[in-house]
Amino acid sequence: MNNLVQAEAFKLRRNKTFWVLIVTITGLSALLHYLIMIGWWQVSGTPFDSAGLSELNALSAFTIPLLFNLIVSTPAAFFIANEFSDSGVIKNQVISGHKRSYIFMAKLLVFSLGAGFVTIVIPLLTAIIAAFLYGQGDLLTTSNLTYLGRAYSLFTLQFLGFATIVLLIAIVTEDSGKTILFTLLLSIVMFAIENLITAPFVRLLNEHSVFFQFSEVFNHTMTSGEMIESILIGSLTFIIISICGILVFNRKEI
Repeated sequence: MNNLVQAEAFKLRRNKTFWVLIVTITGLSALLHYLIMIGWWQVSGTPFDSAGLSELNALSAFTIPLLFNLIVSTPAAFFIANEFSDSGVIKNQVISGHKRSYIFMAKLLVFSLGAGFVTIVIPLLTAIIAAFLYGQGDLLTTSNLTYLGRAYSLFTLQFLGFATIVLLIAIVTEDSGKTILFTLLLSIVMFAIENLITAPFVRLLNEHSVFFQFSEVFNHTMTSGEMIESILIGSLTFIIISICGILVFNRKEI
């Protein structure tokens, strides 16, 4: 298992798309934070406003499902899906005698860490650095840091569940274009369900999904019950989809 993880990490570091994504997101995040902190771009009504962190409103852009879904689906498409169609890497791993469940978990671990670094760590780290560079470091009080820690911890947990779904899509489609397309379609469908469908049962399912939690975790205040619910939703999604992914991968013809 350890060798598989090291191999996946090596491939990710060598993946040109991943590095392009890192540079792009770093540049975009730095630009958005700069525009907000100098007052050129006015953004209001975000969860960060409610928390007294309006200077960090640029972070809200990276919690918009369509944007971060595109960010997440890109490494899934060019790091996972392409291995089925181009290089035969996965076939070689299976022939080498590695358990398919270990192969899946190694890919999930490295992919989740890589996607999380680009989607979560870079924007947040850029925000903190920008705050100090533009003389806004005093906004990072203990209470604000506690809010950011709680919100991003819960967001990361939901993100892991979502990353597992994207990985499953990549394995099923075996195509980079289809991986990105189906991930974006999934986002559009969940957006439509949340905003257009009023059937009680459907709304109940949506409110207990990671997609709904992506925005809920950034509420300025959350009760203990709401935090426990968020933890359970993220954890169960990750576990259930991981099991489904292993079953699909075990049955897949490679």
